[in-house]
Parts: sequence; structure tokens; C-alpha cells
Amino acid sequence: MPLIKKMEMIVHSISVQSHQAVIEAVSERDNKKIVFYLSSVVPLFTKDGSPIGISAIPVKSKIIAYVNSRKPLPMVHPPQVQPLLIILEQHHIEGEVAVGRFDERLYSEQLKLKLHLKNETEMVNIRGNALTKEHLANQMLIVFYKTVTHSMPVQTNPTKIIVAPNIE
Repeated sequence: MPLIKKMEMIVHSISVQSHQAVIEAVSERDNKKIVFYLSSVVPLFTKDGSPIGISAIPVKSKIIAYVNSRKPLPMVHPPQVQPLLIILEQHHIEGEVAVGRFDERLYSEQLKLKLHLKNETEMVNIRGNALTKEHLANQMLIVFYKTVTHSMPVQTNPTKIIVAPNIE
């Protein structure tokens, strides 16, 4: 299982090279550059879980890239990596995104996060097909939520859950 690292970045440029989208971005935290290569299998979503295309990501926008931190980075500058997932940050959309494996109790040990489903919770696969709670157990999930408890473990009622086994 990958150790997923969240990277908050500002898009510097977007191009297409050899049938792949290429995003050059700068870290918000330390101003370091990184190049993301996006094949057709890298999911792109807005912060509320709506799928988007690469053309919907404007230059100077904030993105959240999730990468497998166990994969070694090539020894080039700036570093180049294929992300597992890209989320477009939008100021008018509130909420958070968590990515991790959840067990049959809908708990993620890695994230220390427990999910409580409501009737309104949208559950889909990466293609947008509806799923049921039974499809979520022991899967890699992209979880969209607005609030969490201050308990241990942290708990939330997600607004949307996407089952994404291909991001492992």
C-alpha cells in the first residue's frame, strides 16, 4: 500500500507532451518546483468531488496533488512525478479531501479517520457509477467531507466517497 503524501501546490504552467498533460507547479510551503506528469488514468476532481478535465485547471490556481511517497523521485531538477490524484482547490467550495484505505468498519488506520454514512452520502466508483456501503470495505477511497469531530478517532459524515483502487 502506498504511503500517500498530500502536496499543496500553485500551478505555474500546463502543457501537453507526448500525449500526457504536464503541470509545472510550485509548493505553497517551501516554494520548490515540481513537475507532474498526468496520464489518462490520473483522476482529476474539484474539491466537491466533481470530475474535471485538465483544461479546467487554470494557471495560478491551487491544486492538491496526492503522490506515493514510497516511490523514489528521479534525480533531476525539478523533481518529476506521476501523481495518484489531483484535486483543484476552489475558494467557493468548502470542505476537505482524504485519501486512504478504509476497513469494513469504514475506519482508516493511516488517516485515523472514521466515516459515518448518511442517506445523502454519494458513493460512486471512479467512473461515477453508484455503489453501496458494501463496496467500500477494504478499498482505497477518496473521501470528500465538510466537518469532523474533535474526538479520537476523528469522525466525519462524508458528502461523497469515490472508490479508487487504481490509485494504489
